[in-house]
Amino acid sequence: MTGDNRNDLSDRIAKAQADRAAKEAKQAHREAEMSGSVSAGGLALRYGAEFGASVAVGILFGLMIDYFFGTKPWGLLVMLGFGLAAGILNVIRAYRQLTADAQLQGTDQTDGPENGKQG
Repeated sequence: MTGDNRNDLSDRIAKAQADRAAKEAKQAHREAEMSGSVSAGGLALRYGAEFGASVAVGILFGLMIDYFFGTKPWGLLVMLGFGLAAGILNVIRAYRQLTADAQLQGTDQTDGPENGKQG
């Protein structure tokens, strides 16, 4: 009797391990599919954070310059301009990096309404 129980237990363990391996393989496949694609919301958050952080740092530096050197509006205005320029450059750099990554993965970014092509 104990031999039958052991075989039954071994069968159930083997089935559980096979089910677990299948679930892990399915999860790995799902993660591999998701890693290559970035949602529009994710892009908007990244670009917004890049731009907003640059402008905020420019404003803070401008306020510090105004406080320590007594150049009331000019430090803020100049550093705000630098912050805006840095924010624009950061967004351009992030877009180029995203486009380069897409080209490495083999996805074609040339079709679409933004490039005058309907696809």
